[in-house]
Amino acid sequence: MARPRMKVGEWGRVALTPQDYNPTTGRYEKAPDGTRKPDRWRARAKVRDADGRVRDVERYADTRAKARRELEAALRERTRVATEAGGITPATTVAQAATLWLDDLRSRAATSGVVSPNTLAAYAATVERYVHGKGGSPGPLAALTMREVTVAALDRALQHIARENGHGAAKMARTVYNGIFGMAVRHGALNGNPVRDVSPLRRPKTPPKGNRDTSRALTRAERDQLLAYVEGDDYAQRYDLADLVAFMAGTGVRIGEALALRWEDVDLKAGTAHIRATLVRSAGHGNRIQEGTKTRAGDRTVRMPEWLVRRLTERRKTLMVSSRLAGSSEPVVFPSPRGHLRDARNTQRQLRRVFDEAGFPWATAHTLRKTVATLLDEADLSAREIADQLGHARPSLTQDVYMARHRVSERVADVL
Repeated sequence: MARPRMKVGEWGRVALTPQDYNPTTGRYEKAPDGTRKPDRWRARAKVRDADGRVRDVERYADTRAKARRELEAALRERTRVATEAGGITPATTVAQAATLWLDDLRSRAATSGVVSPNTLAAYAATVERYVHGKGGSPGPLAALTMREVTVAALDRALQHIARENGHGAAKMARTVYNGIFGMAVRHGALNGNPVRDVSPLRRPKTPPKGNRDTSRALTRAERDQLLAYVEGDDYAQRYDLADLVAFMAGTGVRIGEALALRWEDVDLKAGTAHIRATLVRSAGHGNRIQEGTKTRAGDRTVRMPEWLVRRLTERRKTLMVSSRLAGSSEPVVFPSPRGHLRDARNTQRQLRRVFDEAGFPWATAHTLRKTVATLLDEADLSAREIADQLGHARPSLTQDVYMARHRVSERVADVL
């Protein structure tokens, strides 16, 4: 049976030969066995280089062990150089492959925007902490080569991250490992992606922090009660929250989409708003508007109810009079009280305080989005129509996550 062909970056068996110097020929020759200590040892192995050619690599030392170590170091360096030139081989370590994957992702993000800056920063932080390792402690798989990575080893690494750092960290690490090994498959270093076969990451069943209940939605009466409260609350007025709450309750947009909405995307005559950007915060850059939404389906035009159109019409006039709109470098619909971009985290904290004082201590900003989905569902709009309003590509997501569940239906009794 023919010997299987070496893959690019692989090397064969290391041959160790004792040698003596022959002064007559001026060359080193194989030393006789067992007569005396040889003048030197030769370590030799065949390696398949990045161009596919098989070549001999040799190193020499005064001891057998040293000759082997120097050859193996040379072979690893030879593989590293080939890897850095753009290819992942079976001998590439997970740490090296992670660097290549990140570099490739950064390059593609710069030219085609495949990922957002925030997502790229999150991937880089995950690679640094859980793949390369921090504080002098290497990541659990960092030193393994592509050929050495097993599903069991990967599964243990992810479960360890989940135990020590939480489900969210493990989920992000899995995403990063999936990208790394997916690239290795494309480069021919692996036959399949081992991430696909690891056991599912189960989120522990723990009670929610505080009293917030993300599964609930406001009823229509509760929504109207909230809108009436923010209209007369001094705190809500001081931080200009009333119109923001009304817009989110009347459209179901995400808070980042609401804070990035510009007046040029609002058509008050048609009663629509074009949602095409989101507010992001990145290290060293602060808050900024990022073109594009969470998903492709998120780029959408939403219809606003008449009461909200009237409210935004008055808001535009008020902002023009106060010069907060005219003098703003970012003419957004919901600027901060000083006329700048709002900070999403601060705004969410302010909204939670308003919800608490309004009598809804279980609610969050996302409750308004769930409320819109539930009210539209109660009005018998189709899941597709509701998904289009919320910016979901799949109506099933809208049904499973955003429509209030466990409601008592009178129609069930009527049918039965």
